[in-house]
Amino acid sequence: MTIYLNGKYIPKEQARYDLFFDGGVFETMRAYGGKIFKLSEHIKRLFMSAKFLGMNVSYVSEEIEEICCNVLENARLERASVRISIANGNLMVIVSSLPVYPQEYYEKGVLITTTSLVKQPPMPQAKSSNFLPGVIARAEANRNNPFEVVFLNHQGFVTEGTVSNIFMVKNGLLITPPPYLGLLNGITRQCVLEIAMQTGMRTRQVPFTRYDLFTADEVFLTNSTIEILPVSVVDGRMVGDGMAGKISRGLREGYWQMVEGYGRYTPPDKKKFYLYSRQCAIYFIIIWTVICQSYFSSFSNLPFPVS
Repeated sequence: MTIYLNGKYIPKEQARYDLFFDGGVFETMRAYGGKIFKLSEHIKRLFMSAKFLGMNVSYVSEEIEEICCNVLENARLERASVRISIANGNLMVIVSSLPVYPQEYYEKGVLITTTSLVKQPPMPQAKSSNFLPGVIARAEANRNNPFEVVFLNHQGFVTEGTVSNIFMVKNGLLITPPPYLGLLNGITRQCVLEIAMQTGMRTRQVPFTRYDLFTADEVFLTNSTIEILPVSVVDGRMVGDGMAGKISRGLREGYWQMVEGYGRYTPPDKKKFYLYSRQCAIYFIIIWTVICQSYFSSFSNLPFPVS
């Protein structure tokens, strides 16, 4: 873990997390191949959040982008989580290794629950450091040990998870709650909608209830860290056939292609294929070389000259 606070690199033990607990804004980003994905978009939203909360940021966006890139380079991590926090005139950037989720999560999906706690943020567009609603919701749902807890608004409509956006698929239609219901318009959420539009997939941003999740063909979560993560169980009820669905798998592949186009990153599945292909090519060259050497060496043993 590498920590940058107000112009200096500091040890983890000296990090002043308390400076950012109240009244601050933050962004969590992901780096692939030593490059921060959608950096400009994240920094733009950081400034929007600060504006919504009436905060005065003493940096310009280019300065913050440069700081984030420098801290990532200093950390020497190819795949990393990059978190930037601003509060009360303080700026902190933390670069750490990404959590490693089991591949089973992406193949079989995860368990989520909804919470009875109604989330009514005054400004859902602002990504602030007020974590209390999420902490309470997770404490309430802890007995079920869910991967994520999903909020409903005062009308009973699904909004978002504590740290993620949510999508569902019904009859080939991709559906996600509209931001006006009280949710953060996540960067990965925006990427998914962009991929869907580019591939001609039908999409709708409309309100729906948790009962719609129960009857959905597919459900999945999105954020910068988990990317696109299938959901197999909602409030104890199986979604679809209990496995990652065709559409969520296709969108995840499209997301990887977007990442590859943005930087030089090879997704794990493709990396295995590339390594296997390269090994096969090497073996072919070695075998072909041996055959050629054997073939031409046979001419040197002939009793007459070869012209």
